[in-house]
Amino acid sequence: MTYEKNDNGNLGWFLFGAALGAAVTFLTTPRSGRETRDLLSERGGEVAKRAQEWAGEAQSHAGEWLDKSREMFEEQTQRLMNAFEAGKEAMREEIRKWSTSARG
Repeated sequence: MTYEKNDNGNLGWFLFGAALGAAVTFLTTPRSGRETRDLLSERGGEVAKRAQEWAGEAQSHAGEWLDKSREMFEEQTQRLMNAFEAGKEAMREEIRKWSTSARG
């Protein structure tokens, strides 16, 4: 039996467990309703702020990846067009050689 390491899955389960543990601890810690609401509001604001930051970073990276993809596509298209033109020119040259040798 082989053991395959799956870091992405393990990290996901670790983060899930950490979040679950934090939630259970948060909900079972004795405090007044007002304190709990204030804390939830504060934490919710922090989470929303982090989510916005992450979304901004993701959007920035997506733009960079899109630009790089376009650049690579244009380069590959140009290479393909150059190769196609070179092939057409080589074919024309071979036809010229063939027609010259057939006449001679």
